[in-house]
This record gives sequence, structure tokens and C-alpha cells, in this order.
Amino acid sequence: MTQNWNLTPYETLEAPAVTILFYHNKYEEGKQGGLEILQQSVRIAGNGNLRLSADPDQWHSLPQNSQRRLPGGDGAMEVDVTYPEAGIQATVRLTPEGQRLRLTVDLAEPLPADWAGKASFNLELMPGAFMGKTYLLDGAFGQFPREFTSAVVQTPDAAAMSIQPIASGKHLITAPDDPSSKLEIEALTNELALLDGRASSQNGWFILRSLIPAGATRSAVEWAITPYRIPGWVRPPVILFSQVGYHAHQRKVAVIELDSQVKTPATACLFRVEAHEERLVKSAQLSLWGSYLCFNYAQFDFSEVTQPGLYVLEYEDKRTPVFPIGPQVYQQGVWQPTLEDFFPIQMCHMEVRHGYRVWHGLCHMDDALQAPLNHRHFDGYLQHETSDTPFEPYQPIPHLNQGGWHDAGDYDLAAGSQAHTTHTLALAREAFNVDSDQTTVLAGEHRVIMHLPDGNPDILQQVAHGVENLLSGYRAAGHSFTGIIENNLRQYVHLGDPATMTDNRVSPGPGSDDRWAFTNRNTALEYQVMTALAAASRVLHGWNNALAQECLDTAERAWDFEHNHPPATQPNAYFWNNPEGQAIGAAAELLLTTGHETYRQALLSHADRVLENIPAFGWMAARALPWLKDEAFSRRLREALTQHARDIAESARRNPYGVPYTDETWRKQSPVWGVAWNFLSNAVKWYYLHQAYPDLYSRDLLSAILGYVLGCHPASNASLVSGVGAHSLTSAYGINRADWTHIPGGVVSGPALIRPNYPELLDPFPFLWQQKEYVIGGAADYIFTVLAVEGLHKE
Repeated sequence: MTQNWNLTPYETLEAPAVTILFYHNKYEEGKQGGLEILQQSVRIAGNGNLRLSADPDQWHSLPQNSQRRLPGGDGAMEVDVTYPEAGIQATVRLTPEGQRLRLTVDLAEPLPADWAGKASFNLELMPGAFMGKTYLLDGAFGQFPREFTSAVVQTPDAAAMSIQPIASGKHLITAPDDPSSKLEIEALTNELALLDGRASSQNGWFILRSLIPAGATRSAVEWAITPYRIPGWVRPPVILFSQVGYHAHQRKVAVIELDSQVKTPATACLFRVEAHEERLVKSAQLSLWGSYLCFNYAQFDFSEVTQPGLYVLEYEDKRTPVFPIGPQVYQQGVWQPTLEDFFPIQMCHMEVRHGYRVWHGLCHMDDALQAPLNHRHFDGYLQHETSDTPFEPYQPIPHLNQGGWHDAGDYDLAAGSQAHTTHTLALAREAFNVDSDQTTVLAGEHRVIMHLPDGNPDILQQVAHGVENLLSGYRAAGHSFTGIIENNLRQYVHLGDPATMTDNRVSPGPGSDDRWAFTNRNTALEYQVMTALAAASRVLHGWNNALAQECLDTAERAWDFEHNHPPATQPNAYFWNNPEGQAIGAAAELLLTTGHETYRQALLSHADRVLENIPAFGWMAARALPWLKDEAFSRRLREALTQHARDIAESARRNPYGVPYTDETWRKQSPVWGVAWNFLSNAVKWYYLHQAYPDLYSRDLLSAILGYVLGCHPASNASLVSGVGAHSLTSAYGINRADWTHIPGGVVSGPALIRPNYPELLDPFPFLWQQKEYVIGGAADYIFTVLAVEGLHKE
């Protein structure tokens, strides 16, 4: 290895303030893959690879990449890249040369004639790192624009557009005055073109591109890349803590995220903020906790501080925003924005207003047409060879323009997500008696007025809205439908008011703008929907008795049907296709609702399955124990839960944030998405396990998960709940992401792993769905978790 570059055991190249990844990541449709450049621990460039067009989006063809090879001992790396459908095969090499890197593209054969003037090597530059900064490209200079401003011209075939380069030349320097984004790239062959990739898709990046010349093979593209290194650079420390503060009686541990070079942490301090002064409450010389992923960590425990008041943390020259400690911390502005803002805004088939603002108009009243048979939708939905309904393809299905929430940053209504969300909201109402009223829901008029009480608990109105969606398939055809989604890609990528997606007029036929319903019966989904309906019936009783009874009657009829017919197991989208596993949840909720012997026997018949998969099913069995009345099963369940509790406690000890997720797990599973939603889902389960077995499961697990979501997580200390806490993510992947803004109370999945070991939460940048997308299930789990932590520390 050269003295200028260090080849790590992970096969990355490192220099002071610089890390180079070479085909470590395999999610190019999500801007993770190919050649990637990190400067000062932030990924500023990525997706460097062979491309078939100037500005491909997530729907374009992706290459097949071989495993990375290191042919010599000099740090050189190479990967074979193939587009079989285009007849293109190349080898991309990266070779250290002094302080720069030589990138070379060799083709096995000259480009097919159809691809001459189209195929290129592209490197994408992350807009958030460059907007407003400058560039020099040969004699040209200018600024990276915040909005797309490039000229676009029509191509000769009249069906496509060509983006004109911002500038072209041989030698590019980006952000010459900013060490964090300064990057020097020289074309040793051909020419560089700097493009703005946001012409047709707002989630595009800036693009640096060199066309592959016709007839070329060896050194078809050759660049010299010089990242900006800073000798002796050390990443500044980050104080990770809860941005909303802490309940007086909960565990309070701030985590100091340190550069991996820091082996001896400094002193941390906690100050109490008085009217005219700050008073030191605690200081401690910290010891090194250890390493986790690519950083070192220290912990500062101030749990003994319980006096209500305002506080601030300090470590070296870093200070946090001021935060409260007290018993009232979670009683205003923490879970409430999620219930009072996010959920109303996500409501489908409604017009949603707040004061002068219309969040969205009345939408999707033309839901939905029967999806065509034997159809695979680009978002994963499947309509198999039958419809399992009395409706012909493209025929309108009644009852589907009621209820449901737009999930994620999209607008679809996936039954699995709707069921999970409805179930969790029902459990939150039942467990914590949430009765806040800040929203007017005029269901018959399809109108919502935010922050205007109407005399009804908001959470019950949201449960009812979810139930209306879940019941719609039964009302139309006797079973649940997989989901409702846009029928074409142009609608699917729609950004803006959902009221403008369709015309709200039912229009049968294949050319309609109406959404499609994917309608095949699936036994696993049936059980999941039964689970939600059974729980919802309990909390709706006494508020809307007719709807409560319909929920219970529908769930029991569906149970009887599934137990008297062969299971339907053909795959589909957005639910766990495991009928036996889903049946456990349905049996548990129906037992809790009715007390019937049928469900007690059904749950006991799955005893072995429960004990074999305690993480998934233990909480369900624990809740049902008083109704099961089976001492032998109770003993076996406690034994299994004892080991499960030990396992998660040990896992939590191996994580500086106190959440059960080791760095080995993160590397092994290598999830593309952030993991905060997983933690929140576990928090719901562990609350019930703590309630049943307080000697086994610590309430500190839930506090740690909530702390993670509210700022004590890797890569930054921003709250993952938009608008909640002193510093939160206010540029996220919601329906208004094109405006680089947020939806109050939306919950993102948070830091994702950039392989091999770099946690990332790019901000400000709303378009990485795997880090910053909102989903309804994560939002419901978050509401439950906050209420659980408050309730456990109130006792």
C-alpha cells in the first residue's frame, strides 16, 4: 500500500478526512453503489458507474456488477460491469497514484452502434453538499443551483429531452473554498460534462459524466480523482441526546460520538439553566465505551439528576440546545404532533385543512378499479390469474373510497400497513386511555379540520378511519384486498396535492386515471386484518357501537371462513405471508375481545410455534395468559422469555445507545433502510412483556428506544420526528418533499448503513427514502412508545 492511501480490512481506501468506497453497496436505485466518496465523514459523491443515459432515475436499467477484486498489493481494485440487454461489458478499475486515484473503464468490445453517444461513466454529486457552492471547469465557473435551471432541448426523435451541461471541459474543481466539498477530477481522455440530474425527477443529483467514444475499448474513460485531504483531521465530537428532554425518573445517558482516532475522551458537563445564569450540576472525566461501526464512543450518565428544570450538556467546545427534565416532558409537543398533524394530513378520501392552509384537497373519490389479471405492478403488488371478486378487470368496485391513510411518501393504501397501524392505534387507546381532542373529522362530508376540537377523541377517529379501509374489501367481496395503488408510473411518482392525481370521477376502463385494487384473498393477510379489527372493536365499543360490532362480526366470519377453506398463500405486497404466524395474533386478539373457547384452543394449538419464535409471538401470548389458564404453557413461556430477555439485555449492552442492535448485526444484515421503525415496533412488544414480566424486561429498554428516535443515534443528534425537539429533521420524504420541507410529527427510519460500516443520515436532503421517508406504521408505534415511556415512569 502507498504511503498516501491506507487499504483497510474492509477494502476501503482512506486518507486524512477522506474515505473511498468501491462497489461496496448494492442499492444504486437509491443512490448507494459504485464509486462513493466520503469527505469529513460525509458522503458527497456516489453511484459512480457505467450508465446508459445522461441522467438515469430509479426506474432505468441497472448494471450487473461482479465482486470486487484486488489484483495486486498496491490498493488497486476492479469490478466487471455488464449490461446484458445492451451487449455491453466493461471493467472499472481504481488505482491509487500518489494523492490521487486513477479511474479507468475498459470495454471488452467496442460499444454497439445503438449505444454510441449514450453510454457513459457517471459520478453523482449529492445536491445538499453542493447547492450554492461554486465550481471551476477549465475556463468556466459558476454556482451549483438550488433549483433545476439548465436548458433542455428536444432530441430528434421528439420523444425525449436532452439536458444541456452546466459546463464542460477537462478539469473540474468543486467548492474550491470549502474543504468539506472540494473535489478535483480531471479527464485524462475525452471530456467531462457537469449536468443537473433533476430535470425529470426531483430526487436526481448533480452528475459528472464522460461519454464512451465509439470504437473505444482500453481506457475508454480515464479520470484522475483528487479528494481534498486534511492532514491530522479529526471529526468533531457529537453529543447524542434526546432533543425533547427527559422524564425526571427515567434513565438519562448522553452518548458522545467520537472520531475513531480518539482514544481518551474528555470531560462532559451538565449545567442547569436558571433565569440569569448557568449552574454546574455534574461533570465527569469520561472513559472510552468502545467502538461501534466506524466511530468511538463515550457515555455520560446523569440519571441521578431529577430536579425539574432546564439543562444543557457540554463536551469540549460543543453544547446541546437547552432541554427540559421533569415529569411533564412528554405531555405536550412529543407524541401529539404525530396524532394531531401527521395522521390527519395522511388521511385519504378527505380534504384536510388547518387554518388558512389546505394540506390537501379531497382525493381519490374514484377508488378503485379491479386490477387486470396476471399483472405484476412495479411497486410489488400482484394480481394473479383470478380476481377472487365478482368484478371484471377495470370495473369499479364499490366501498373503496372510504378510510385509510396515504402510506409512506407515496399515496397507496397497502392493507398490511393499514392493519398494522390501526392495530397499534387501538392498542394505544386501550393501554393509555388517550382521549385528546384537537381535530374535527367530518367523515360524512369527507373533511378534516386540524386543531379544531369536535368533542371526539382523535385517536378513536383515526382508528375508525383505518377500520373503514380494512372493512371495504369485505363489504365489496367478502375478504380483504391487498391494496389500492396508482395504475401507472407517471401517477406513482406524483409529487404534490393528491387531489390532483385523479379527477375524482369513477371512469371504468384501461385508460382511466382511477387507481387499481389488487384483490386476491390471502390467508395470512386475512389473519392480520382480523387482528386489527378485533382490537379495534374493543376500543370503538361505547363510542361507535355499530362500527365496533361490524369489526367483530367481520373478524369472526373471516376466522370461520379461513378455518373451513384451504389457505390462500400466493405472494403479494406489504404483509408477512405466513398464515400460521399471523393466525397467532388473530387468535390472541379475538380471545381478548370475546373470551371464546375457540380462540383459546386455537392459541394453545400454536404453543410450540410461539415458543420457537418468542421475538415475534411472545408478547401476544403474554397478553393472553390470563385467558389461557394453562399452567404448563405458562411455565414454558416464562422459561423462553427468560432467555429472550437475557439476549436483548446483552445486545443492548453491546450498543452505546442502549438499544438491542449490535454492530455485528448491522454489518451482517446490512439493511438498506434505517432501523428506527424496527426499534419502535419492538418497543410496543416489550411494553407488554414488561407489564407481564417486570422482573425480566426493564423499562429502560423503551426509554433507550425513544431516546434513539429523539436524537441519541449515530451520525447526528437530530430528532427523527419532524418538528419534535429542539433540532429535528425538517427536510424529509413526505408528500411535500419536493419543497424540501416536512410534515409535523412524521417519523423517519433514520440512519442507514453505508457498507461496510458508515452510518449515514444525509441532511439537508429529503430524497433518500431509505433514511428519511415517513410511514404510518412507524408513526403509530412512536405514539405508543412515547405514551408507554411516560406511563412507566409515572408509576
